[in-house]
Amino acid sequence: MSGGTQTLREFQQALFERLRNASTEDPARSSRLAFEAGGLSWFMRLEEAQEVVSVVPIVGVPLARPWYRGLVNVRGNLFSVVDLGCMASGALARIDPGSRLVLLADRFRLGAALLVDRVIGLRSIEGFVTVDEAPASRPDGLNQRLRSADGVLWHELSVPALAHGSEFLHTGF
Repeated sequence: MSGGTQTLREFQQALFERLRNASTEDPARSSRLAFEAGGLSWFMRLEEAQEVVSVVPIVGVPLARPWYRGLVNVRGNLFSVVDLGCMASGALARIDPGSRLVLLADRFRLGAALLVDRVIGLRSIEGFVTVDEAPASRPDGLNQRLRSADGVLWHELSVPALAHGSEFLHTGF
């Protein structure tokens, strides 16, 4: 490819390599996976994600909370799909060609994927400053906020806190 562009496959392969190597990086200085969901800018530690894939057909589950979108089959493995934007703000995500599923790392044993509006790529958090926490009404793991040097408000997703939070584990009514 010329002109600095890369295909989705090349981007995903490069991201996969970074995810695999994330455990050897200094956690305080490592890059984060940056994405948008629910009209908000987010990032998460690379080692908390397994892979980023295009959205495949989602099979709905009756009597589930609105943010629990259903199940997907990714290469023979079932993943629960959580609409991160809906969980954080209440607005259901529209699935379009830029939407992605961020598969959470196997070490959490959740078998879960986050539906996000778009993946931005990798972002260093050096120079970010902590801002007051988001409203307590948000589920565990979605509360930390930081501001970048250019003034953008970012929300840091903590998969361990999310996974141990009561709301994330209770998808039904």
